[in-house]
Amino acid sequence: MLLATAGVAEVLAQAGRTARDHRLLTDPQGELAQLVREGNAIQPWFAPLTARQAQVSELVAVGMTNTEIARRLGISIRTTDAHVSNIFYKLDLHRRKQLADWVLRSRSW
Repeated sequence: MLLATAGVAEVLAQAGRTARDHRLLTDPQGELAQLVREGNAIQPWFAPLTARQAQVSELVAVGMTNTEIARRLGISIRTTDAHVSNIFYKLDLHRRKQLADWVLRSRSW
């Protein structure tokens, strides 16, 4: 059916594109190990924070209070307080303004 509508040359070209798009790994263990090494070398903008702490720090940076952050993320105010305290401790910061500056410097907008 495909040969009748597209022609042999088009079918062969499509087969080549499909093979490139879905290439098989020639050395699965080695290639996967390389991908893991590369992935481990890349650190997110928010290192050393957790993803949740990064989320909280971004909301602090835009000027939200802990109560507003808790409401926005669907977590308790005490949990938000703990996140903010842990962020300050990890980054050796003392004020929300310092955290906002850190987010702006660290995040590649």
